[in-house]
Amino acid sequence: MPVAVGGIPDMGRHLRELLAQVPPGRVTTYRGLAEALGNPIATRWVAQFLLQHEHDAACLCHRVVPGDGQLDRSAAGEWRPRARRLAAEGVEVRQGAVDLDRYGFDQFAGDRPLESLKQVQEEVLAKVSLRGRRRMPDLVGGVDVSYPREDEGVGAYALVEMAGGSLVWSVTVRRRVVFPYITSYLSFRELPIHLALLEKARAAGRLAEVLLVDGSGVLHQRHAGIASHLGVVAGVPTIGVTKKLLCGQVELEGLRPLESRPVIHEGRMIGVAIRPSLRSRRPIFVSPGHRVSLAMAEKVVRSLLAGRRLPEPLYWADRLSRSAGR
Repeated sequence: MPVAVGGIPDMGRHLRELLAQVPPGRVTTYRGLAEALGNPIATRWVAQFLLQHEHDAACLCHRVVPGDGQLDRSAAGEWRPRARRLAAEGVEVRQGAVDLDRYGFDQFAGDRPLESLKQVQEEVLAKVSLRGRRRMPDLVGGVDVSYPREDEGVGAYALVEMAGGSLVWSVTVRRRVVFPYITSYLSFRELPIHLALLEKARAAGRLAEVLLVDGSGVLHQRHAGIASHLGVVAGVPTIGVTKKLLCGQVELEGLRPLESRPVIHEGRMIGVAIRPSLRSRRPIFVSPGHRVSLAMAEKVVRSLLAGRRLPEPLYWADRLSRSAGR
């Protein structure tokens, strides 16, 4: 798979193929399936998928249990019917629990798609530059995506004047979404929508000098969040802004309005936490994406804070995407 976004894997199909490998008389765990997909960080998504997908008589969800073997806390419904199905296959259930040492299965064969996507992010990182602009832009864009349905995303691009923060132009797109939300893999869910937005902005002569992205830049487990990925693929300067800290450490106690604190990850400062206003006690987390330094990323975001939690381009992109999704 290239640095761009072609060939995004069908995670549901991969998961179903793995589940089909668990033989009668054995069980696996949500984490075990996530590891077989290539990264245990997908454990929560695996549990959600198995809860929400269509269940029928041929469904094998009863062969998946939590890591402690307790059926009553599983995501596949009330545990007694599941225990009866397991017992019929030769799995002993005692007090609602399965002995994983005796019945556990982890000998999966598969393509490990999340491992391949990690390699794509490593390719992105090799192309990221944190050098770029020295002059403040006149126009800044923001992109965000909302989800009226799990399999449909509505993206919005908002172009804002740096002086005054006025919205000067916007566009939205609606696209089918094929990749689920898995922490640290947001690029593969939203990047196709972002690229469609930038294509429309370019065609209209409204592409911003700098783009704010609702997602991480280098403040990411593999230093290649969606802001960095978009910047590399589209060839534009990008800044990542998030409401949650994806990784790293920062001291937030006593953070004053408009004060910033360094975010440290793996011994390096790769982002900042900023309390955006007097009204908001919750910080935002800023990091450079591509062709922007950390100092410039912070300066641009600060200049676009107008009393809301989000800087103006992302405030408008969020508002427009939600409105278009209704």
